[in-house]
Amino acid sequence: MILAMVRHGETDYNKQRLIQGRIDNVLNENGKNQAHTLGTYLKENNETFDVLMTSPMLRAKETAQILGSHLNMTITSEHVAFIERDFGPFEGKSVAETLPFITKHDFKTKGYEDNEALLKRLSDAVNDLYKTHQGKKVLLVVHAHVIKSLLILADFEKYDYITHYVGNSSIVYFDVKPDQISVLNQIDL
Repeated sequence: MILAMVRHGETDYNKQRLIQGRIDNVLNENGKNQAHTLGTYLKENNETFDVLMTSPMLRAKETAQILGSHLNMTITSEHVAFIERDFGPFEGKSVAETLPFITKHDFKTKGYEDNEALLKRLSDAVNDLYKTHQGKKVLLVVHAHVIKSLLILADFEKYDYITHYVGNSSIVYFDVKPDQISVLNQIDL
């Protein structure tokens, strides 16, 4: 299965560099434009997908709808397993001040979905997706820490939650096989 994961377009929280997590914000005008730019890019490059899926969060669904309008696709399904990390008590806080310590490999605190739990959730979700979409090309709109988790699952030595940037409306292509994820390409427009 080829899995093309798109990070949703920009929200006001992204613009203000605040941790968003499970706060269900919508796209701002720039975020809508980013999604249109990516949709145009995919169409102009003759990208085709078998299915269009999304996280159930508003910012992801809105991005998916915009992409679908360019690709003549409708959202096939929403997958709660691909929802953003639960940042718990850190949601709404400054990214610059908070992420460097909360994303350390062994950081744990009540209400926060730690790295181990997040990686397990997404490993299971991708394996389940593979079982139902083997041999397909899936376009899935999600969130930064969801994509970063797949990058980490593909290569723990190369990727982490802090130093590798996945911008709004970036797309990362993965080759997914049973219990194996490989990074094919990342496109940042």
